[in-house]
Amino acid sequence: MTEPLAHPNQHQPQEHQATTSPMARTLNAVKRQKVATIESTLFNPDVVFLLAALLDARDLCQVSLTCKTLGGKRANAVDGLSLIEEAARLVSECVSRWERSCLRKYPGEGWVELYRHLLMLRSKLTFDQLVGGNIQHGEEGSIIRSTAGHYQMSSALCSNHVMRSGKHFAVFIGCGSIGVIRPVQIKMSDFGEGELDCFSPGFDGF
Repeated sequence: MTEPLAHPNQHQPQEHQATTSPMARTLNAVKRQKVATIESTLFNPDVVFLLAALLDARDLCQVSLTCKTLGGKRANAVDGLSLIEEAARLVSECVSRWERSCLRKYPGEGWVELYRHLLMLRSKLTFDQLVGGNIQHGEEGSIIRSTAGHYQMSSALCSNHVMRSGKHFAVFIGCGSIGVIRPVQIKMSDFGEGELDCFSPGFDGF
């Protein structure tokens, strides 16, 4: 038997290997260099510090979740702080002497959390819960009003502010029974039909 002759124009199949031209490699290198330049420009403590000064603590937390570069711990940073934590630390340290005395950092407390308390310290105390009759907010949440001559028991509660230290004061115009108690969270479901029409620290139920 004779073996079939191969046609001169026929070639044995060969595996094609992916090759990158020098031009493509150059473009890729330039692209990587641009990305590295942008990252080094944007993702540094100074830029993030300026960003933190424009955001509140909740927004900072959201930013830290966008990428590992912002929210992840850094091996070369002090205490391994992330860029967001480092920015919050810088903002929290750029405070007045009075603010510093009111914001002592607790062991294990994060800098973003301390920054949240700094913003709370700089804002007015607001009453987010009004209980009883003849009580309403004034021009803003830090002002409450009642109608003279209507003697109904009512209370204004602030449940979203932590009094860490420092001095806290309120101005009262008028007459009535005034008192201050520890922070409480009122749940309407704890009171009978789910209604609470009066509140007083002197009640046995509280």
